[in-house]
Amino acid sequence: MRVRAPAKVNLCLRLGPLRPDGYHRVTTLVQAVDVYDELELEPAAETVVEGFPEDTLVTAALEALGETRRVRLEKRIPVAAGLGGGSSDAAAVLRALRGERSPNELHELARAIGTDVPFFLSGAETGFCTGRGDRVHALPEFPRGHAFALVPAAEGLSTGEVYAAAEPNPAFRAVEGELIRRMHTVRRAEDVAALMANDLQAAALRLRPEAGATLEALRDRGALAAQVTGSGPTVFGLFPHRQAAEEAAAAIPGALAASPV
Repeated sequence: MRVRAPAKVNLCLRLGPLRPDGYHRVTTLVQAVDVYDELELEPAAETVVEGFPEDTLVTAALEALGETRRVRLEKRIPVAAGLGGGSSDAAAVLRALRGERSPNELHELARAIGTDVPFFLSGAETGFCTGRGDRVHALPEFPRGHAFALVPAAEGLSTGEVYAAAEPNPAFRAVEGELIRRMHTVRRAEDVAALMANDLQAAALRLRPEAGATLEALRDRGALAAQVTGSGPTVFGLFPHRQAAEEAAAAIPGALAASPV
């Protein structure tokens, strides 16, 4: 069995106060993009993940399902980059081996594995996610004609470290309400750009200040907006169409073009 797992970008991420469970309240607008990991699953007496020795989330998904598999994982999504690769891999395993489990049962397994896993499990192309990011509302009418230039960093960044360094938005309820009102009126790439924001970006840039120059490089090459995705350190620029994104990516070392799935 072969499955693909897409990456994601956070078009908007608003950080709220700590919840009683120790997680921050988060509101985020997430879009899946056409950069994929590939997984091949075979029956096995014990779980082995080949191709990515650092794996934890594929193994966690198999354990949650009570399954064992030999997994060949071809990593194309940069690791610890804010692109959700590990969470997407775990969601792909949950979908592939769901058996007779109901959607609610799978969702609970996904929540226990990681915050981004429910989004990828949902199969939504674009999702509005709340709670700690694990409550997903699909937005099938959200535009997908734009494209991105993604610029991963040479070294990953710990999500926990970024959250620890970040400050919750003092106007969280207001900016959350603004996002809810505006996301339903988006029609053009320029409208998407106007929505973009990330409350984790300041912390990510303090930890990886060199990413600031990459943001400027994307803007210099015509990005309508540029920011860190998730907890970073990957930065991305939004472009009106794929050709513009490809031209920008070709001019920035290590960059790649991507489109919404």
